[in-house]
Amino acid sequence: MCLMQSRCAKVLGVIFLISLIPLYWIARYDYLSGDDFWYLAQTQQVWQQTGSVVAVVKAALQQTVQRYFEWQGNFSFIFLTFLQPASFGEQYYGLTAVLTLTALVLCGLYFFRVLLRSYMQASRSVSWIISLLLVFLLVQYMYEPVEGLYWHPGAISYTFFYALGLWMNGLLLQMARHTTLRRRLLCFVPALLLAPIVGGSNYSTALVSSMLVFLLIVYLFEKKRRQSAVFCLLVFMLLLAALLVSVFAPGNGLRQQTVGEASIIKGGIVSVVYAVYSMANATTVPVLLAWLFIAPLMYRLAKQSESDFSHPVWVLVLLFGLYAALGMPCFYALGFAIPERNINLIYFSYYPVVLCAMFYLFGWFSHRVSDKLPNWKIGALYEKRFGTVFTVFCLLFALACGGQIVVSKSAGGGLAFERMPAGLSAVYSLVAGEAQEFHAQMLERAEICRNAPGEDVVLPARAVEPWVLAYEDITTDPADWKNTGMAGYYGNASVRLESEGEEALR
Repeated sequence: MCLMQSRCAKVLGVIFLISLIPLYWIARYDYLSGDDFWYLAQTQQVWQQTGSVVAVVKAALQQTVQRYFEWQGNFSFIFLTFLQPASFGEQYYGLTAVLTLTALVLCGLYFFRVLLRSYMQASRSVSWIISLLLVFLLVQYMYEPVEGLYWHPGAISYTFFYALGLWMNGLLLQMARHTTLRRRLLCFVPALLLAPIVGGSNYSTALVSSMLVFLLIVYLFEKKRRQSAVFCLLVFMLLLAALLVSVFAPGNGLRQQTVGEASIIKGGIVSVVYAVYSMANATTVPVLLAWLFIAPLMYRLAKQSESDFSHPVWVLVLLFGLYAALGMPCFYALGFAIPERNINLIYFSYYPVVLCAMFYLFGWFSHRVSDKLPNWKIGALYEKRFGTVFTVFCLLFALACGGQIVVSKSAGGGLAFERMPAGLSAVYSLVAGEAQEFHAQMLERAEICRNAPGEDVVLPARAVEPWVLAYEDITTDPADWKNTGMAGYYGNASVRLESEGEEALR
């Protein structure tokens, strides 16, 4: 059984690594858009003038302070939004996706490893099987890959800092299981360093991380693990201080005036409703098959656990509360609106939340109810034929992923695909030449703008829009904020897309 699980884990590992290759490869064709022009206008110019990394860092810090007082308080992500790879040359823009995807994968695998190995007592093979499968789903069925990985302000501000939050929380959870001071310190020190960074990041990550650490502190004090509790308390104080510095920034009040009145009550209600919807929306056929496949493994872990599982209702309420809180900052400030980059975070969190809920419910059932039911020996059959079950699962899973894809006719008369896994969409864009054509046209646009300083520039519409790469484009309105940002970056009087009539004449 253990040998077969080890082999299956290795097969999953190979599949997982292969699935990441196109997502890394297509990053070379990524290109700046939207807010990028506003941010890079401040830092790339400094690099071109000075060639000094220190000068660029200083410029990013100056802009972060200015934004803090004039627009928003998330000092961590504002700093890294100004200080991005493209600050040192547009050719490095794709490194954002490489950095963000790597952080998400590594931190996600680490967080699941802590849950499975340290808290659920899973074997190494079972831990890898479940972790790889869930992180595969988390990445491949990301709600909006372009905002999650390939558009720098969305990728760094949300996905990257969410990954750091997973790392910090995983370190604290791991620290709580260690018995020696040395091993606790190895977790505590990096968590303490991460605390102000996570606290100053996007409000969803900062808020839920604070809630999770607070719950861990209460648990540790209740279990009389005072040293670990004090360490967690120190991290919590630094995390909360950074969050409060971010929340009470003067710029937040000025920005809120342009959005409308904030409402805690409305934000809370909408957050709960959206959490229910997003959980249902995330449970697609491939995801449901994954949960069914790992359910016997989770049941065995829960049944063997020495925990008493005596509060299933409260645990489910806490898990759902943490999940719903991810949407609270946006719904509080924006009403019914929530950007796709924030939806990504909610979707990422679906997997650890459901995993923990499954473990606790299975634990409650196996400790209190299962003995009263007939023994159908399903678990024994599952373990005996694990290789066969794994093979059947892989085939059904592949079919389900294919069944999710919607095929239609594009505006140009060719095929159009929707709801593909992100990696498969990247493969299609690369093989069909969409990614290459998209990048070539972006470079052509940049050249047109650079050759017309101080002039009114009219640019052709994008001929192709690869799903994982194409973010919001400029419009035919020169006064549109995206247009003015691009014009300022290239030094043009104005920039706009050509109208349909102009395109027809051309």
